[in-house]
Amino acid sequence: MLSPDDRSLVTTLLTPPCGMLLDAAIATTYTLDPVALLTVPLHLAWLASGEDKRLLGDGIRLFEALRRVGEKLTVYTDRGRIQAPEEAHPLYGLLESMIVEVRAPRGGAFHPKIWALRFVTPDAEPNVCIRLAILSRNLTADRSWDLSLLLEGAPGGSYIATNREIGELVRNLPSFAVGPVPEARADEAARLGDEIRRTYWELPTGWDKIRFHVLGRKRRAWSLPESKHLAVVSPFVTDAALAALCKTSKNPVALVSRSPELAALAPATRALFDRCLVLEEAAESEDGEDSTRHDTLGLHAKALVLRSSWDTRLFVGSANATSAAMLNSMNIEVLAELVGKSRTVGCVEELLGSNGFGGVLTDFDPATTIPPENHTQIEAEAALDAARCALADAALSVHCDPHAEDWRLSLRTAAGVEFGDVEVHAWPLSLQGAQAVAASGLEKGLEVDLGVTATADVTGLTGFVLRRDGVETRFALNLPLENPPADRDGALVRRIVHSQAGFLRYLLLLLGDPEGGEREPSEEGKKGRTSIATGGMGPTLLEEMVRAFAHDRARLADVKRIVERLQAGEAGNDVVPPEFLAVWKIFLQAMEVAA
Repeated sequence: MLSPDDRSLVTTLLTPPCGMLLDAAIATTYTLDPVALLTVPLHLAWLASGEDKRLLGDGIRLFEALRRVGEKLTVYTDRGRIQAPEEAHPLYGLLESMIVEVRAPRGGAFHPKIWALRFVTPDAEPNVCIRLAILSRNLTADRSWDLSLLLEGAPGGSYIATNREIGELVRNLPSFAVGPVPEARADEAARLGDEIRRTYWELPTGWDKIRFHVLGRKRRAWSLPESKHLAVVSPFVTDAALAALCKTSKNPVALVSRSPELAALAPATRALFDRCLVLEEAAESEDGEDSTRHDTLGLHAKALVLRSSWDTRLFVGSANATSAAMLNSMNIEVLAELVGKSRTVGCVEELLGSNGFGGVLTDFDPATTIPPENHTQIEAEAALDAARCALADAALSVHCDPHAEDWRLSLRTAAGVEFGDVEVHAWPLSLQGAQAVAASGLEKGLEVDLGVTATADVTGLTGFVLRRDGVETRFALNLPLENPPADRDGALVRRIVHSQAGFLRYLLLLLGDPEGGEREPSEEGKKGRTSIATGGMGPTLLEEMVRAFAHDRARLADVKRIVERLQAGEAGNDVVPPEFLAVWKIFLQAMEVAA
């Protein structure tokens, strides 16, 4: 049970079943890394995996992936918890429509980590597959130890009682948003939530039942069923939550957490468990990684393992063994409960055995000391967190004003924002963080000039860096754009497709060549094939266009859209080869006749 040798990748849950296509996807996360989000459309569009990092530098393929997937994917994240990347990226602006910032209704953290995906067959009456992933991992590039549960099934005609809570959560996600959610995305959440409630899941081998628990939507505290044995795996813990969990079990066998968390507990709390365990030092990080980065390394998995009567119950998901998650009903959390016979799926003892999670654990040293508190740092961190919350709660927006051929961006607020003695700087994420400007004027309700940017760099994703007493924190907000450029996407296309070679390569992508013309041609194809680099069309592109006209004219409609956007700019005449336009005119006439 929970063997560390059973590894899975996030890309596994994004790969469509054989013969199916992605129709819609919803993800929830507490923290969100925009760079990690960029890799999701890459995988969904091109089934990229190990090459994702390389493809992030391929603007043409990344732009097309965002275009294909952007309207199908919505990510709900806790307000103020978008990470501000150190490096700029020209396509961050295309993530705006995918990101919906939300708040937990009872004032805690929006903390669930789930993925709900709908796949369909390309038929007139498609078959539907719903995939649901319950994770402990955020949508970030962390290298921590996490747990995931992947389920699939087909929706039926009747609601299933054990799916009600998770289905209702997905359906109601738009109601948590801090701003308006486009109607199409709200409708998608309603449809997916309804289908989840009607889906019979294929359970992992050996498990007989599944039930979902959504914490934090009601005032009542959540509690475990009574058990003979209990093991708790949680990177963050509090005395009160652990005491409440232990009251449900005759024998709390083990607590697995991080050394600083265990050291901070009262000795009486640790004594409630037979053993307190931590990850072995060698398992904390890979060779060469910085083992001090405990926010992105080490234990991040959350699990509760119970044995009651003949059954084993395994709870996995987002909830830590903390008061905010389990006692105060403050956080929104999701747990999946699997039930199976102990003789089949194992029990608590096997979890801690050498063939289970116990193979990478070691006993906690009770002599572990907590570093003395740095009161200056603690006060600074509290002030920074208060300033972050103030900015997240403020009615901020980014206003766009034409400035010659570019645009001047300004940060506006409906009322003054209280920072105290925190230093605040802001910048558009499409630019380098070094271009951040002082935003202290927001305290008095003044407009903050973010500077002049090219049309392609206009974005509402705004980074903030907060500083006090040598302590710094960075985050981003997805702010509404006022008076945005009408042709921002077109400007992005013209920036990315800046040469004839790039234009012809993009056309091959649109017409169904996943390599975008990068593959080495066959010996037959080399004969008479015009090089893309020369700006000529060549037989390969012409054949793809004829094939699309005969079988899939929607691809030619995509070509038409790109050609028009490129020609709208001054550089269009240099990018679109005259030889192509001559042939394209014939295709346009044929498409009009065939319409």
